[in-house]
Amino acid sequence: MSACTAYINLLKVPQRCVLLRQCLRNTSSTAFSHNQKCLVAMTNKQYMSTVQSKSIIANREEEPSLLTRVLKKLPFFGVDRTKLNLVGFMMYESIADGINYGEFFEEFSLPDTFYSWFVVTELHLWMLTVRCMAEGDDGRLVRNRMVEALWTDVGLRVKKIGAANPAGMRMQVAELSEQLQAALIAYDEGLQSDDVVLAGALWRRMYQQNDVDPEHLEALIKYIRRQVRLLDSKAKVDLFRTTKMTIWEPSSEKL
Repeated sequence: MSACTAYINLLKVPQRCVLLRQCLRNTSSTAFSHNQKCLVAMTNKQYMSTVQSKSIIANREEEPSLLTRVLKKLPFFGVDRTKLNLVGFMMYESIADGINYGEFFEEFSLPDTFYSWFVVTELHLWMLTVRCMAEGDDGRLVRNRMVEALWTDVGLRVKKIGAANPAGMRMQVAELSEQLQAALIAYDEGLQSDDVVLAGALWRRMYQQNDVDPEHLEALIKYIRRQVRLLDSKAKVDLFRTTKMTIWEPSSEKL
């Protein structure tokens, strides 16, 4: 199967792969306007109750996806940009499918809200981008596709929870988009300096400067350092070729 044929076939993926199909059709991230109050109040359980059982977000099938099967058939060194585009979408799926959000919320004392879902997803996306950017132009392409997949996912969720006021919901997502850039910069600074700086970035972003148990912040920092070491240990060929793009460690060292 040629790279072009694989790419065209992916545009015909079934309904359960709607997120990936929309990602492949888009050439830029979803654009939004300002404010976020409604999304903060919407709980993850409330959102999940609105999603149909066949939704790729609420209930992904256990069998390998079409995208996974295509990736396994394509040679790593012969696909170039097409392969890297698919790798970016797969990496995002490793977050959406590989993170136990309920467990994460409980472990680090985060409320069960859309905002918490977003910042936890954002945090893991940042850790992947840190590793990818060490691979130059290839890593930058993969990072761009991950970010594109994030906003496609957000767009699908907003449609589910904001059907009564779509314009208002789009406006409320804009602030998340603007804050994403600042959060990634703050996390980078914390990773390159010390735990105090990283703790400050986490407190401002994930806990919105509210009261937080220092032990939760300390545990979160240890979790991030472990995950970054895990990603740093992966060679490029493993990072960009394996079917399971990333194996996330448990959020608690006790697990």
